[in-house]
Amino acid sequence: MSEKPRIGIYICHCGLNIAGTVDVEELARYAASLPDVIVARDYVFMCSEPGQNLIKEDIKEKELNRIVIAACSPSMHEQTFRSVLESAGLNKYLLEMANIREHCSWIHSDRRKATEKAKEIVRMAASKARYLEPIEEKTFPTTRNVMILGGGVAGMRAAIELAEYGFEVYLVERKPILGGKSAVIGYISPGIRGKEIVQKMFERIRGNPRIHVFTQAELIELKGFAGNFTGKLRIHPKHVNERCNECGECEDACPIEISNEYDFSLSRRKAIYKPFPGSYPEGYIIDDRVCVKCGECVRACRRKAIDLDGEEKLIEIKFGALIIAVGYDPYRPSKGEFGYGLSDSVLTLFQLERLLDEDGPTRGEPIVRGKIPETIAFVQCVGSRSTTPSSRPYCSRMCCTSALTNAIRLKEKHPEIEIFFIYRDIMTYGSDEGLYEEAGKRMIKFIKYEGEPPQVQITPEGVFIEVTDYLLQESIRIPVDAVILSTGMIPPRDLGDVIAVTRATCGEEGFLREAHIKLAPVESPTRGIYIAGSVSGPKNIRESIISGSAAAAKAMALISRGEVVAEPMIAKVDEERCSGCGICISACPYNAISIEEKEGDRLARVEDALCMGCGTCASACPSGAMQQLGFKDIQIRAQISALSEVEGK
Repeated sequence: MSEKPRIGIYICHCGLNIAGTVDVEELARYAASLPDVIVARDYVFMCSEPGQNLIKEDIKEKELNRIVIAACSPSMHEQTFRSVLESAGLNKYLLEMANIREHCSWIHSDRRKATEKAKEIVRMAASKARYLEPIEEKTFPTTRNVMILGGGVAGMRAAIELAEYGFEVYLVERKPILGGKSAVIGYISPGIRGKEIVQKMFERIRGNPRIHVFTQAELIELKGFAGNFTGKLRIHPKHVNERCNECGECEDACPIEISNEYDFSLSRRKAIYKPFPGSYPEGYIIDDRVCVKCGECVRACRRKAIDLDGEEKLIEIKFGALIIAVGYDPYRPSKGEFGYGLSDSVLTLFQLERLLDEDGPTRGEPIVRGKIPETIAFVQCVGSRSTTPSSRPYCSRMCCTSALTNAIRLKEKHPEIEIFFIYRDIMTYGSDEGLYEEAGKRMIKFIKYEGEPPQVQITPEGVFIEVTDYLLQESIRIPVDAVILSTGMIPPRDLGDVIAVTRATCGEEGFLREAHIKLAPVESPTRGIYIAGSVSGPKNIRESIISGSAAAAKAMALISRGEVVAEPMIAKVDEERCSGCGICISACPYNAISIEEKEGDRLARVEDALCMGCGTCASACPSGAMQQLGFKDIQIRAQISALSEVEGK
């Protein structure tokens, strides 16, 4: 240590969040008795402006050079208190957080024991703080380009925002076209088609030269750091060139026919096909996954527009920020789940939306088994809220609104259809609450259940739904002509590939995890990588578009300054102790470490800009030569020793 520590400890009540369980006055008196502690205070909200001013004044008046904040998680307010130190003229990394809320008051009810545990946490933090060192930040120039993975409404919205503010955008989509599922789900609210929304976005993308669209493309390699990424794209061939006049003769000649994913398997398509009218980019493509290269399409094409020998391309692109907006997949019920797969009368909500779309396979008519059904039942929460063993525990949020929108549309087109809406809870939040009232006016019959979900029975006499009506408190059996399963959202099946390349992380539900659900909802824990749309959890189209704009704003904030501050708490090598064994190189997940020759010795070298401060190398280093700034061995040992003092009592 270059100077004697003068520690200030500040204990937050957090209202009653902490003070309701921990005796904060006693804790402050205890903290004041610890070695090198000059002052210890408690205050109702230390993060408030008066609380912050209290710390600033003490730093100046009492010449404090280490600060301990005993409050909430560092992920909540560490940046707040670092700013306090900085504004008081102290290096902001001379701060240590003691989490006595999530780690103590929120998980204990015994006030005496919780107070004793809080003392241990504070004593450990103070012991570490004695060995904290100032850390200097480094800056690097940024690249003013952004790459966006995913061409759905969130990705397209982000691309438009960025391009219109003057940034170059690389919009990368795995599928042959942009638009995501919004382009094919029919009506997203009464009178508004998803296709109309994406068509308007297509026009703005088509007319903006700053947006570079790559379809049938995937990111296979990502190097660099926030502000200076380099990505490698693999672009798969379309096999159809600009000479195509879309006459369709190739499609007629193609012998391969498969289920059409753009109609949610309600129709079939060929191996060479156009996804749907108005799709973008336009034109025919060949599906390499199913094409057998028989050459029938080549022989049918009179304009020589088809090349079956086209090969994939690899290109490298430099960019400063990455937005991941790869969307979601619809939950697919297993065979027999609510009768799915056992009868053509059982459809998913996505399939019904396609039927009701004028561009769908029945041109907007709800034709099921060759006729318009007289009785339809919607079953909610299929795949959500643990209704079946294979369903997910979370609410997919958009299903109730979407189901009601389509039930109302059915009534508008065919008022004679009798509709039952079987639900556990209705989640039409915000302005969509009006849909529930509108459905009631149109005599849609709501049946609430609790406990066991409804049973869909497929019998020779027809389809029946058996459910215990919560209001009647008795079981009822309803004959129906069609059952619509309101299926929810699940993480996209190829999300693992995206995570493997980008090092983004996912939460317990399998969607991408935000840096902070409230304070940084579109930021990934990896700096320079942002999240938009339902890849971070179920969202409706409106919310996805909003998050696309938010992610674009965050990316702009990063790269528009022209330079970026690198992660300061990185690994450093003690060259006197390093043997050049290279174990740290294999441990580093960011490729930030290399071996260099220096005066005849092999030494590990950390690339400051690439290091993300994960500490993996420090824990793997057998000699202790690799140290993590802010978490050096001497600092961690001081914490552990402080804990063992208690155990020895």
